[in-house]
Amino acid sequence: MDIAGLHITHIGDDCVLLEPGEGLDPSDPDTYLLPLLADLQKNGAHYLIYDMKKVAIVNPAYLNWLTIMSRILSISGIQMIVVSLRPHTVFALSRSLVGKPPFLCALDVDSARQRARSMAQEINMDDTE
Repeated sequence: MDIAGLHITHIGDDCVLLEPGEGLDPSDPDTYLLPLLADLQKNGAHYLIYDMKKVAIVNPAYLNWLTIMSRILSISGIQMIVVSLRPHTVFALSRSLVGKPPFLCALDVDSARQRARSMAQEINMDDTE
């Protein structure tokens, strides 16, 4: 599925890969969040892997976009894992964040899928106790 500025791929393990494109306008989250959330819920996603390998700049508007998206997903029972952060992006985020980030981070998509599987196993173990 594509939403203007976002490429969405269902990759298994209850995970969805989101790759932002050049058309993404992070200053207008309302344009993206409802269709994205509807797609994720319709397809039973529990984890959104947000791949930032093509994101060059993280300014306050982009951080706000990530924060709003993470919170809405969390309310909906979907965990957001941000991957492929470049060193300069990590630096920019660290200067903008107050406290811990509202999302999980992983090195790459494979690491995020492994983390999602581990979290799902922990949840399943808790349900059987």
